[in-house]
Amino acid sequence: MLTFVMFILLARAVISAESEFMGTAMLSALFKPALPLVLSLAAALSFLSSSMLRAEVLLTIEKPDAATVSLTREDLAAMDRVSFATSTLWTEGVREFSGVPLKTILASAGITEGVVRAIAINDYLVEIPVDLLEDDAPIVADQIDGKSFSRREKGPLWIIYPFDKSASYQTEESYGRSVWQLVRLTVQ
Repeated sequence: MLTFVMFILLARAVISAESEFMGTAMLSALFKPALPLVLSLAAALSFLSSSMLRAEVLLTIEKPDAATVSLTREDLAAMDRVSFATSTLWTEGVREFSGVPLKTILASAGITEGVVRAIAINDYLVEIPVDLLEDDAPIVADQIDGKSFSRREKGPLWIIYPFDKSASYQTEESYGRSVWQLVRLTVQ
């Protein structure tokens, strides 16, 4: 926004200076045709700089005391990560999922007990007791096969279990708790 304001002020100064330094006709011929281009560039630079400064929040955690914690992709990347290869009911073949254990994410927000409600973008909701979380499963995956994935691909966040690791993960309960398009965790 600051860039945009600076360009507008500069353009105004140039136009108002035309009568002081040169004939109006000469400056109009030089600067006025370029003004729409300058303003368009200023608007584009303003948009780009403001969007670069504002990282997209991927996950919001609502704590029992009504405080919220917002996590960006960069926040998740800075946490301890886990990867595992597994097949799922929703993907073809074995895929490698990478992300942060749900237990780690909750601990980073100061949550070590209670029941977490995992909520998807379409309001699908499941409850997961915090005391059932393991140190390395489930994870909140933000990469499949080493790449970020879009909403169209069940992303950008997906609670996923290592189903192939143990028959104990191949249950209706674990499958039901595998929330894709995860956007919010609330803790009770």
